[in-house]
Amino acid sequence: MCALTPNTAPDRLEVAAGILTDGDGRILIAQRTYPDHHCGKWEFPGGKLKRDETAGQALQRELAEELGIRVDRTQPWVTVHHDYPDRPITLNVLRVLSYDGVPEGREGQALQWMKPSDLQDVDFLEGNRSIVRSLQLPSKYLITDAQRFGRERILSRLDTLLEHGGLIQVREKSMSHRELQEFVGEVVAKSRSRRAKVLLNASAGTVIDMDVDGIHLTSSQLRTCDRRPLSDQYWVAASCHSDAEIMMAKRINADFVVLGPVSRTVSHPGTMPLGWRRFGALCAKADLPVYALGGMRPKDLQQAQRLGAQGIAMIGALWGNGNI
Repeated sequence: MCALTPNTAPDRLEVAAGILTDGDGRILIAQRTYPDHHCGKWEFPGGKLKRDETAGQALQRELAEELGIRVDRTQPWVTVHHDYPDRPITLNVLRVLSYDGVPEGREGQALQWMKPSDLQDVDFLEGNRSIVRSLQLPSKYLITDAQRFGRERILSRLDTLLEHGGLIQVREKSMSHRELQEFVGEVVAKSRSRRAKVLLNASAGTVIDMDVDGIHLTSSQLRTCDRRPLSDQYWVAASCHSDAEIMMAKRINADFVVLGPVSRTVSHPGTMPLGWRRFGALCAKADLPVYALGGMRPKDLQQAQRLGAQGIAMIGALWGNGNI
C-alpha cells in the first residue's frame, strides 16, 4: 500500500461508544478479537456511525449486534478526538441509561464488568484512555472555603463527605503559604485513606511541592496556558465561564472543567449567572466532563446531569448549616 500524502489523508472516523453499568456500579468493557490489528486491546462497546446516523442510533444498532441487547435510553456524555497512526477518530461517548436483555459477546469478544477504579490497569485502546480517566470522576466536586466557614468545620465534615471517596478542591486564597501547607496536609491525610483525590487551586510549583493529586486552574491562569501545566500523572481542571474558555481548556488537554455560575452566588455577587439553558448549551459542546457551579445544592445534581454534566461543584451547601 502506498504511503499517504497530506492530500490523501483519511477522513475522520465517527464512532459511538456506550457506557453500560450494572447494579453494583461496574462498567462493561469488551476485548478486540483477531484479525483486528488491535486484537487483545480493550474498549467500550460500540461501533462506526453509518451515513446519516446519529450517535444514539448507531449505538442502539451496534449494541444489538454485538451484545444482543435493546437500548432504550441514552445520554450524551463526552466526545473524544484521537489520531491513530492510520486514521483519526471521534468517539461519541454516551451513557446507556436503560436497556433490555443480558449483554453477551455475540461476535466472540470477551466481556468484563469492572469497577471504575480498576479500569486504569486495563490495556485499553489509546483512544479510550481519556474516557477511563473521566469515569473515575465522582458526581460531586467539593470546594473548600475556610475563610467563610472555618478550617475546623471543613476538616470535621470531610470525614462524612469523603466516606466513599470523592474529589475535593482546596481553594484558600487568603492563607499564607505555611497555613496552606498545614491545611492541605490535613485534607490530604483524610482524603488518601478514603481514596479521594485532592486538587489545589494554586500554581503548578505549589501543587508539586504539596504532593496533591492535581491542579485547578482559575480562568485567569487558564488564559495564560499554552499547554497542559502538569504531566498526565496529575489531574488538571479549570474554571470556565464561556465557550471560549472551554475551548482553551480543551486545547491544553484539561481533564475536566467547572462551568458557572449557573445561579447567583454569595462568593460572586456581581457576576451575571448563566442560567440552566445557557449552561446546557455550553455543556453540550464541551467534549469533556463538566461540573455545574454557582448556587448548587444536592437537589440540582439531577438537573445538571440531564443537561449532560458530570455533576455539580459545591461550596456553601457543603460547609453551611443546610443538609447535605
